[in-house]
Amino acid sequence: MKILIIGKVWPEPDSSAAGRRMKQLIALLRYRGEVHFACANALTGNEIDLKSMEVTVQQIALNDDAVNVYFRELNPDIVVFDRFLTEEQYGWRIMEHCPDAIRILNTEDLHFLRKTRQKFVKTTNRIAVDTTVLDFQNEETMRELASIYRSDLTLIISPFEMELLQQEMQVPGELLAYLPLFTEQKTESFIPFEERKNFLFIGNMLHEPNADAIRVLVESIWPELRKQCANAELIIAGAYPSQHIMQLNNEKNRIKVVGHVKDLDALYKTVRVSLIPLRYGAGIKGKIMETLEYGVPFMSTSVGTEGMFFGADWEDCVADDWASFVQKAISQYCDRTKWESYRKSGKQHLQTYFSQSLFEQEFLDQIDNLATTIQMKRKKRYFSSLVQHHTLMSTRYLSKWIMEKNNKNVE
Repeated sequence: MKILIIGKVWPEPDSSAAGRRMKQLIALLRYRGEVHFACANALTGNEIDLKSMEVTVQQIALNDDAVNVYFRELNPDIVVFDRFLTEEQYGWRIMEHCPDAIRILNTEDLHFLRKTRQKFVKTTNRIAVDTTVLDFQNEETMRELASIYRSDLTLIISPFEMELLQQEMQVPGELLAYLPLFTEQKTESFIPFEERKNFLFIGNMLHEPNADAIRVLVESIWPELRKQCANAELIIAGAYPSQHIMQLNNEKNRIKVVGHVKDLDALYKTVRVSLIPLRYGAGIKGKIMETLEYGVPFMSTSVGTEGMFFGADWEDCVADDWASFVQKAISQYCDRTKWESYRKSGKQHLQTYFSQSLFEQEFLDQIDNLATTIQMKRKKRYFSSLVQHHTLMSTRYLSKWIMEKNNKNVE
């Protein structure tokens, strides 16, 4: 098969879970043929070398008919849209110029869930745990659901989101495929409990839930932790820190902002506990998976651990009020027996629920099945056809209006 992935951004596996997910997805799709990756976003210098993965890359543009020629000449069998915004931008062009191509939407996380939770948190100042109090009647929800219906298959990373879409939004299960983030083996250099110290927060700081978590950490959690863990520092790491976050670096308060770290093994083997106080978000959290892969226990919230199968055995790692969060974090930091237990059980947990071998064959079988049945399936999906007809008219003519406006500005 000839497979085209249209990326929202160039994948950066060392900067975000989304980049890691895309790298894994590319590797899976390589089992079914040649992979091409096209993106309109600028390069940053942190992206993976796709050519080393035998992927053909192409820079494309937004709202430019020149991309139609590229699509027609490539004539892919499968097109993967990286998040619904990319499908909105290019989906109608693919339908027009590559009508037989299988269209797959890769969500990374449900954008509308994250945005709705964000609005709730900003309004109430409470962690967005209970989805029954959320108002999903908003533009983000309608746009993402429309994109799911326009696609032949949508990849969902979290079992919680699978359930939300099918039970709350009544999306047919045949349109969805559960494909989580996979755990990866790390070349961990084990350093014992006694030789470690410090707490860590790590995450892409352009991602709003991470920036919010840093604010909560510095303002509501760290002051108390600092008092009770006299020799500990808080290390804040991650790509793209803002100037405001860099200014949190404070020797007196024992806060060290280190920004983007390439040698994660060196970082993780010095720290004792990861702190992940997320108040909102969606998907599953790569930072939790990563910290367990490196043998470091974590403290997070119900939102942070959502969809990751942490049951009662992990209750000492989860808290939704900051007083409990602090006390549980101190317990993990000071109790060697508890620390060792979570360190060992974390890796086993990842192998049990997130091993690639559990999911890859079923996903590839779904691809193969679509390749032989897609035309028949499309004829039966009347609601999908209705959504395509109406929404594509709007996105198509919005794009054409922008192109016409740009042409006039040039003239």
